[in-house]
Amino acid sequence: MEYEYHMSKEAFARNHNYTDCCIDANVSTNCLGFCSIQSILEGNTGQDPEVCEHDFPAIVRCMADGRNHVPCCIQEGVPDICQDVCRGEYTVITDNIKTHFSCSTYTEQTLACIVEGVELLPSSPERLEVTPVSQTSLKISWLPPTENADTVTLIVINVTALQQFDDDETNDFISSNATIAHPQVRVTPAPYITTKIVKVPGTKNSTIVSDLLPFTMYEVSATAMNIHGSSLPSYSVRTVTYMPNINPTSSSLTPSGSTSSPKVPKLPDVRTCCKNSGIRHPTCLDKLCDPSQSNAAEVTDLMICAPWAAKSFACLTNGQDHSPCCRARGMPALCQELCTGNVTQINFSYFKCLKYMGDFTSCLLQGYGVLPGAPTNVRVSNIHNDFAVLHWDPPKTLADTVTSYVVHYRMVATYDNLYHPIAGVKTSPFLLEGLRGNAKYEFYIEAVNTHGIGEPSSRLVFQTPSKIVQEETELEERWSDSDVTTPYNVTACCVTVKLSDACLPLCSYDASMGDVRRLASTCAPEIHKLIRCGAGGRNHQGCCQRRGVPFQCLSLCSGVMADSPLATATACLPYVGNIVQCFEEGTGLLPGPIEELHATAVSDNSVTLFWEPPQDGSNVTDYVVHYQKMDNTSMHEILLKLDRQLIVNTTSANITGLDTGSIYDFFVVSRNEHGTSMPSSAIMLNVTNTEIEGKGIAAVTSPPHSLSVSSHSATWVIITWQPPEFSHPTEQITYRLYHKSASEDEFQVVETSLTSHMLENLKPNTQYIVYVVAKNNKGISFASETLIAWTDPAYPAFVEPPTVHPINLVIEGSSMTILCIAMGTPMPTISLYISGRLVRQETTRHMVTVVHNVTRDMNQISCYADNGYGTPMQAARRISISYVPHISGSGVTMAAKGDSVMLQCHVDSYPEPKMIFWRDLNGRIPVIHGGKHEINIEREKDEESSYVMTLKINGLTEEDEGDYFCHAENAFGSSTRPVSVKIRATETTMNVTQCCNEQNVSAGCMDACSFFLDIDAVIDKPECINDFDKLMKCAADGSDHRSCCALLGVPKRCLDWCRGEPLLNNKFCVLSYTKQIVSCFHEGRDRLPGPPQNVRANILSSHSVLVSWEPPVKNPNTVEMYRVFWRQVGSRVATKNDTKETSITVNTLKDGTWYEFVVKAGNHLGTSTLTDPVRLFVGDKYITSAASSNVPHISGSGVTMAAKGDSVMLQCHVDSYPEPKMIFWRDLNGRIPVIHGGKHEINIEREKDEESSYVMTLKINGLTEEDEGDYFCHAENAFGSSTRPVSVKIRATETTMNVTQCCNEQNVSAGCMDACSFFLDIDAVIDKPECINDFDKLMKCAAGQESAHVGVIVGVILALAIVAAIVIAVVWFLRTRKLFGAKSNGGVAFENPSYLREVNMDHIQVPSGTHLNETPNGISGANGSATTSISGGSNQPIQSLTTQQGWKQEILHVPTQSAHSSSTEVAPSLYEELKLGHDGAGFRRLKP
Repeated sequence: MEYEYHMSKEAFARNHNYTDCCIDANVSTNCLGFCSIQSILEGNTGQDPEVCEHDFPAIVRCMADGRNHVPCCIQEGVPDICQDVCRGEYTVITDNIKTHFSCSTYTEQTLACIVEGVELLPSSPERLEVTPVSQTSLKISWLPPTENADTVTLIVINVTALQQFDDDETNDFISSNATIAHPQVRVTPAPYITTKIVKVPGTKNSTIVSDLLPFTMYEVSATAMNIHGSSLPSYSVRTVTYMPNINPTSSSLTPSGSTSSPKVPKLPDVRTCCKNSGIRHPTCLDKLCDPSQSNAAEVTDLMICAPWAAKSFACLTNGQDHSPCCRARGMPALCQELCTGNVTQINFSYFKCLKYMGDFTSCLLQGYGVLPGAPTNVRVSNIHNDFAVLHWDPPKTLADTVTSYVVHYRMVATYDNLYHPIAGVKTSPFLLEGLRGNAKYEFYIEAVNTHGIGEPSSRLVFQTPSKIVQEETELEERWSDSDVTTPYNVTACCVTVKLSDACLPLCSYDASMGDVRRLASTCAPEIHKLIRCGAGGRNHQGCCQRRGVPFQCLSLCSGVMADSPLATATACLPYVGNIVQCFEEGTGLLPGPIEELHATAVSDNSVTLFWEPPQDGSNVTDYVVHYQKMDNTSMHEILLKLDRQLIVNTTSANITGLDTGSIYDFFVVSRNEHGTSMPSSAIMLNVTNTEIEGKGIAAVTSPPHSLSVSSHSATWVIITWQPPEFSHPTEQITYRLYHKSASEDEFQVVETSLTSHMLENLKPNTQYIVYVVAKNNKGISFASETLIAWTDPAYPAFVEPPTVHPINLVIEGSSMTILCIAMGTPMPTISLYISGRLVRQETTRHMVTVVHNVTRDMNQISCYADNGYGTPMQAARRISISYVPHISGSGVTMAAKGDSVMLQCHVDSYPEPKMIFWRDLNGRIPVIHGGKHEINIEREKDEESSYVMTLKINGLTEEDEGDYFCHAENAFGSSTRPVSVKIRATETTMNVTQCCNEQNVSAGCMDACSFFLDIDAVIDKPECINDFDKLMKCAADGSDHRSCCALLGVPKRCLDWCRGEPLLNNKFCVLSYTKQIVSCFHEGRDRLPGPPQNVRANILSSHSVLVSWEPPVKNPNTVEMYRVFWRQVGSRVATKNDTKETSITVNTLKDGTWYEFVVKAGNHLGTSTLTDPVRLFVGDKYITSAASSNVPHISGSGVTMAAKGDSVMLQCHVDSYPEPKMIFWRDLNGRIPVIHGGKHEINIEREKDEESSYVMTLKINGLTEEDEGDYFCHAENAFGSSTRPVSVKIRATETTMNVTQCCNEQNVSAGCMDACSFFLDIDAVIDKPECINDFDKLMKCAAGQESAHVGVIVGVILALAIVAAIVIAVVWFLRTRKLFGAKSNGGVAFENPSYLREVNMDHIQVPSGTHLNETPNGISGANGSATTSISGGSNQPIQSLTTQQGWKQEILHVPTQSAHSSSTEVAPSLYEELKLGHDGAGFRRLKP
C-alpha cells in the first residue's frame, strides 16, 4: 500500500504543471520551464535560475498553489529561513545582507513537500466578502476552495482588530481626497491587537461574527483545513463595524435587473421648505437650501445666512438625524450638530465646518435614500508586480440607477495616505495598472448615479508579489512582551571598540551588500571587530545549525574568527544572511555575557568567584560556571565546555573540592531557556591558599591564536593571528608581539591594535621566534602558541631593459606603456625615469606604467632598481618619438627699400620633413632658389630633429613685401608658418632733426640730423666729436639697444651710447663702433618700446603707494612688460617688480620716508630707458583707516605760503562712495571744527561729471599769525574715515626781496638793469662785458644787503671745495683701476638689470595680471608678488645718487668667486652678462 502511495505521488509530481498559473501571472516566456515540477527535477528548465530571479515570486506562488506546506517542510528538516517557499513566497535577493542566505541544500526536501501537499491539501477559500451587520457584528461569506473542496473539514476565520486604520501607520484617520465621494471614517482604535478565531464547518459558506468593537477597523481572512493540513490564508478584507442610516424606503425601489427603465428617486423639495420658512435671500436659497450645492458654501454665505440658519438646516435634514453618518465620516462634534438639523444660531466657531460640507452633503443624500448602496462581493485576481484585476458586483440598493463607478486605491504605509480616485469606470472587472512591486495596496469601490456617489464598499488589501517586504515587527513584539528595557545596540559596540569610520556602514544587521563588496578589502583587518559586535557575546550556534550554516562557519556564530579573513569569506560568504539573521534574532532571545569576573578568595581546595550580570538587560535564568584541572596539553586548548560545571542563580559561586597545588581554569556564561552567552573572560589559578586584596584577581581574555606567516621576504615577515575566543564584545583589545632571532637573548616587543603586523629590518636567511599576548584594561592574557618564522636569503637587484609598447611607433600626443621588470630579494624598489625625470616609484617586481600625452622630449627611458643589497642597477633605452613638424618663425621683418632681408624658420620634426618656402599659401606658389632669392635648408648642429630654413631676399622692392610661408611636412602631418617682410614707412614717432635742435647740436653737425640719424655725414668731421653724445641720445630715441650692441661686439665702455647716455671719453667709440651702434638703432627703432609716459605715484596708506603710468609713445604695441624700480632717496639699495599692467601697488614701505620711483618698458628684444624719477613722501600719521574701495580717500593742497593780510585758499579732494560727511578741523585731537562765517568761508561740492569725487575748500581772509598752522580735512562714511592735514605758513618779510629797487639804490648802470627783475636774472647780463663792474652791486642785491659779502665768500669757497673733490676722486679712481684691474668694485644703479644679475625680463613670459616672483626682502609688490633687493656683487651695496643722474650711471661689475666653489671659473662674455637668465647663462661659467 505504501509503495502504491509513493508511486502515485511521483506520478502526480510529474503531472503537477502550473504553467497556466504562471502565464496568468505574466511570468516571462523564457522562464516557463520552472513552471513544471517535472522540468525542475529533470533539469530541463532551459534557463539559469539567476536569469529568472525576478519571476521566482510568481513561480513559487503558483507552485505552492494556495497550500500551506510548512508543516511538511518542518518535518523534513528545512530550516525556518528556507521555509518561505513552503508558504508560496520567495525572498528576492536585494542589497540587504539578510537576504543573502543559502537554501540550495534543501531544494529537494522543499519540492517533495510541495508535491505531496498539492495532492492532499485544499486550496484557499474563494471570493471572501465581509459585510457590516451592526456596529458590533460582521457577516463573512466565501466560496469553497477550487481544489480538494470535498476534503475540507473546517473553515477557520481570522478576525483581527487593528489598532489604527492601517497597521503600518500611526494615524487614527482614513485620509482621502476632500470630495463628497471620498469619506473620512473616524475609527476607534482598539486598545490592543485582538484576534478572533472562528471555526466553521467545511460545509458552510458564511457566518456572522459578533461581540466586536463598534467603529473599529477589522481585517478578515479565511483558511481551509482538512485532515492532512491547511491551505494558505485567503486574501485579507478590511471593513469598519458601523451601519449607515439608510432610509427604509430605499428598499421599495425597483430591484436590480428589472427590465423596466430605472426610476431615480427624487430629492426632497428643500428650496420650497426654505421659502415657506420665510427665507428670501437668493444666496441662502442657492447655497443652503439646495443639497447639491451646500458643499460650495463659503464663510460669507454663512455670515449672510446666519439669521436663517436654524430654518435652512432644518429643511436640509428633512426631519432626519444624519449625525451617525457624519460621525462615521469623521466630522467634528460641533459640525455634527448641523447633521441633526437642530441648530439655533450660527457663529464663527462653525466656520471650520465648511471643509466638511462635502461629507455633510453625502450624508444628506444618503439619508434621503437617493444614492446607490455599496458595491458587493469586492475581490481581486491576477495580482502582478505592476497591475491587478479588480472585481465587484452591483449594489443591492438602487443598482439600476448606477451610471458608473469610482475606484479608490492607495499604497498602504505611505506618508500621505491619500487615495487615488479613478472615475467613470463603467463595469466590473477593472484593470488597475501602474502599481509598484513589493507593496501592499488597499482599494474600495463607490457607485455613482445622477444624484451623487453612494456608500463605499468594503476595503480590500492585497500585496504585489515581485518583492517580499522584510517584516521586523516580531522582534519589536518580543521586546515589548519581555522585561528587557535596553536592547542590544550593535553600532554602539562598534564605536566602543573603535571600528574605523569607513567601516561603520557594515556595523548593522541591515548592512548593504554593496557596502560589503566596496569595503571588503578596506575593512578586512577589522572584520573580527564586526563579528564580535554582531554576535554581541552570545552563542548563536544553535540558530545557525537550524538555519543550515555549515560546520566550518559555526565559529562565526559565536563571534570567533577561526581562520584568516580571506579563507573565512570564501567558505562562509554564501551563508552571511543566515548568520546575520541569527545575530539579530539572538539579540532578543539569548542572554548577554557577564562582566567583571573576579576570584575573591582562593584556599587550598576552593575558589570563590564573583561577577556582574549582563549590562544589556538580558533575561538571565541562571549562570553556569565551567572549570577543570589543567595540564601542559590542555593549557593551550580553548573549549566552550569544560569537564565540570556548576549552575548558580546568583552572581557569585564557591567552587570546592579542588586539588591543592593544581592549576584550574574557570569561566562563567549566562543562560536562559533559549541558550547561553559566550564566556567574556577566564581565570587560570593555582589552587593554593592566597591572600587577596581589593576586588580580587581579575579574569582576562583568552590568548590570541592561529598565528601564521602571511607573507615574507629577506628583511621582513608579516605575522597574522586571530583575536581571543573569550572576550567581551565591547572590550578594546590591543596586542603585544614578541619576537627575536634564534641567536638573540632578549625579545623585542611591538604593540598594535590590529591582528597583523609586519616585522621589518630583519636579517636575511634568519630564524625568528614569535608569540603574541592580548591586553585589555583587566590585564594581559596568557601567551599564544609560539611561531618559528624564516626570512628569505638576500639577492641583489637585477633590472631588465625597459619594454615599450608600441615598439616601433610612438607618436606625440598618444600613449605608451612601459614595463620595468626587476628581480632580487628582498623585493626591489623600481624607479622609472623619463628623460631624467622621476615618473613613478614602486616596490614590486613588475611595474607597468601607462604614459599619456607623450611629448617629443620623452625619448630617454630608464628603469632603476635597488633593494639595499649589492650595487643598484639601471637599464635604459632611447626611443624615437614621431611628431608633426613644428615651425617657429622670425615674424615680421622691417626693412627699407633696396635692403637685403633674411627670413628664417626653425623646424622641429621627426622623421625628417620635406621643407619649402611658399609665396602664396592657397595657390601653393613656391619660392625658387635663384635670382634675388637665396634659399638654404640645413640641420642644426648637434640636433637630430631640428632644421633651419633661411630665405634671403636681395634688393627689396614693393613687390617683395608681404607674407612668405615656411612649410614642412612628414608622414604624420604638416605645418605652415607665415613670415612677413614690410617696407619701413617714412612716418615714425622719432624726429631726429627736432631732437638735435632741442639738444643744441651745432649747425655744422646738423647734416647728421635727417629724419633718421645719418652718421656718415659727420663721421669725418672732427668738430662734431663733441656733439656725438647728443646725436646718440637722439638716435636712441628712448630705447635701450645694449643687447644688440653687445651681440655686435660693442665693448662695455661704449655701451652707454646704445641707450643714449653720454660717454666719459667717446673718441675711441666714435672711431671703432659708431656704425655698429647706429645699425642697432636702425634695427630696434620699430621693435623696442620707448619709455612709459606720465608716471604718477599716489599714496594709498602709510606703507603703500600706487604707481601708475601710461604706455610709451614709441612702439606701445610692442610692450610685453613694465619694470618698476623704487628706493629711498639717498639709499644704495633698490627694489624692483615686473607687471604687464600700467600700475602696481608697492607695499611695506617705511612710514615717514621719501621714496623715488622709475619705470621702463620692455619686451623679449630689449627695454626702454628709465623714466625720470618721481619722488614721494610716504606716510601720513593722520590716516585713520586702511585703504578700501569704500573708505574715503583724501588728497590735499599740502603747505600754502602767504603773507600777512592775504587771503589764502586751502583745498582737499575727497574720493568716496557712498557720499561722506565732510568737515574742516582746526585741532585733530580736540576735534575742534572750523565754522563757516567771519573770516572763514567753507565750500563743499561734488566735482563735475564725477559721481564719487568732492572738493572741500576753506578760504581764510585777512591772514594773521593765529591762522598759521595745520588744518585737517576729515571725511567719513559707513565704511570708515580718513583725515588729511593742509597747512598755512606766513611768508617771512625778510625774505621778500625786490631786486629792482635794490639795483636802483646801488646805481646799477642802465644797460645792466635787465638782470634786475623781482629776482636776479644773471643770464641777461652774463655776456655783457660792460656789466662786469656792476657784478658786485648785483650780487649784493641778490644776496641781501646784510649778507652780500658773506654770500660771495661762501660761494667761492664751495666752488673751490667741489673742484678739489673732483680732482681727488679722479686720482683715486685711476689708482684703483691700476690695482684691481679694469673692473670696478662699485655697484650699479637701477638701470642695468643685466649687470644686477636679475632674471632677464626679456625672456620671461608673464601671465596676464600677475607679476614675477623675486627674492623677498620684506617689501611686497602688487598682487602679493615679492620684490628683490638689488645690490652689487661681493655683498657690496649699490652706489647711487639721489638725483636723476644716479639712476643713469652704471658701472659693470662681476662678483668675486664664492668661497664654497671648488671649480675653476672664467668670466662670462659681455653678451652673456647682458642676456643673464637666457639659456642658463650666469655670472660665470665653469671650465669643462
